[in-house]
Parts: sequence; structure tokens; C-alpha cells
Amino acid sequence: MALRPDRIAVLWMVLALAVASAPSRAEPTATSDPLARMYAAIRQLDFQGSFVYLRGGKAEAMRIFHAGGSPERERLVGLNGARTEIAREGGVVTCVSGDAPSKLFDTPGVRLLPLLPDLRGGSVAAYYAVSAGDEERVAGYRARRIDIVARDGYRYGYRLWMEDHSGLPLRSSIVDASGRILEEYMFVTLDIGARPRDSDLAPSTNAGVAEAAAETLVEPRWQIADPPPGFELTRTQKPALGDERSEHQIYTDGLASVSIYVEPHSGANGADRGFARGMLNMLTHEAGGWRVAAIGDVPRVTLERMLGSMRPFPAALKHD
Repeated sequence: MALRPDRIAVLWMVLALAVASAPSRAEPTATSDPLARMYAAIRQLDFQGSFVYLRGGKAEAMRIFHAGGSPERERLVGLNGARTEIAREGGVVTCVSGDAPSKLFDTPGVRLLPLLPDLRGGSVAAYYAVSAGDEERVAGYRARRIDIVARDGYRYGYRLWMEDHSGLPLRSSIVDASGRILEEYMFVTLDIGARPRDSDLAPSTNAGVAEAAAETLVEPRWQIADPPPGFELTRTQKPALGDERSEHQIYTDGLASVSIYVEPHSGANGADRGFARGMLNMLTHEAGGWRVAAIGDVPRVTLERMLGSMRPFPAALKHD
């Protein structure tokens, strides 16, 4: 299986790269929609600053450098603990972690600032209520809070603080149905409009860089017969490693996303196992010679419903 709890525990790097599996969508046009405005700002503006990322009672300090334009370039650097950084130029991402060899990924659509919904998703009114809240100060800037409230228990809500003039998101909180904050980031220093130097955008080292194996698109052999409302299959891939019959499916409701991994399993049926860290949940199910794992920025009940109705297409059974 491509994802295990010990690997998920690699804090912000996993979260930053998780968006690489999000489907490509059209860029939003300039409108009064605050979500589209924030998405455009985070893509087009030059900025650099430091922010604090809070999850599970732990804090990570990070610095980000971003240069808008074509190609868009950015670099995210951890400021405490072991050396960790991610640099991106267009869709090419280089990850540096401690003394391990650097990894190179081809990830169109990725962004490095964490805890932001996929703001290209268009209308989400059927599953979320979006409203403007109070005005506050974040990192010295005036910002308007935007509340994105889930209409059911199958998804989390967001609180986003949008800078008044630029539209840049300065703070983000992920909240559950009770309003409890699961994860949060907030800029503490920020310079909007300051273009980083080339040296700030480049990886600190290219020694030992190896290109990571890519997944290939395939026709789905499995289906979720009863998905939670709004979640639709957007992409099916064959994992780069593992059995030929394995597949990786990606579902989204326009903001939240879930990855489903299916692979042959020769062991006995096992009890479902779950893992949670902040907003990220993982659930595995083993039965009938298959192991299915679901991972996403959604409540556990969402994953339970998806795995509970996972079925192979009849044609896939005949093919086997």
C-alpha cells in the first residue's frame, strides 16, 4: 500500500503534496466570489513570509517564498526540527528531508501553502454555506473572515481570513461540526508584493535528486455504490509501485478530497483499522482477497460510507 500511518505522520510535507492528486480544473475568472479571489491571489501575487502551523497540540514554524507568473515558483522551508523543504517550479516539485536523497515529483496543480480548499471548484453551495464574517488583523494586515460551513457531517468546515486589498489568504482553520479547530495556519510575518530572490526559490541542494515514479491513468475497476452526497470520482490511476491490479481513485466534492487505494491482499480478513491526525483520516478494510484504504481531509464517517459500498465492476470480475 502506498500510504501507511508512519508515513502519514510526516507532518506538513504529506499535506502539502496531497493536493497533487487533486484533479485539474479551469482557472477561476475575476469575480466577486471570495474563494475565486483568494485562489487567484495565491497564484498570481509575489509574497514571502513566515507562518505557524498548528495540529494535534504541536506547532511547526515555516517560511514560504512565492513568485507569481509563468512559471509560478515557490519554496516552503521548515524552521524547526529536521531540515525539511519543498521547492516548486510550475508543476515540478523537489522535496528535501534531512539527509535523505531529494525527491522530484511531477505534480500539476499543486500548491504549497497548506490548509486551503481547492478554490477552483466552482459552486459548492449544495454542500457548504459561504458567508463573510468579521474584519480582523492578521500579520499586521486587515483581513475579512470567510466562513465555509459544511451542511452535513460528511465534510469539515473552513474559516479563511482574506487580506482586504490583495485577496491573499492570511490564515486558515479547519473545523469539525462542533466548531472545534482541527488544524490551523496563520502568518506572523508577511510582505505582500515582495518578489523573492532566485536563491530563495531554489532548493538548498540538488544532491542525489531522483525522479519519483509517476502514476498512470487507467479505467476504474472498482466503484463506490453509495458515496456520500456530492463526492464524485474524478481520476483513477495505477500506482507506480505494486500489483498490476492495484488502483488509486480520487473523489472530491469540490473542496474536500478523498483518495481510495485498492490492492490484492493474500491474508485473512481483518478488522477495519483507522488512523487520524488533525483533519486527516485514514481507514483500511481487508476482505475477499483485497485491501482497500481510504485517506482524506474528511471525517471518519465519510470514509466508512465509502469503503462500506466499495464494489468491483462486474466486467472487472470477469476479466480476472
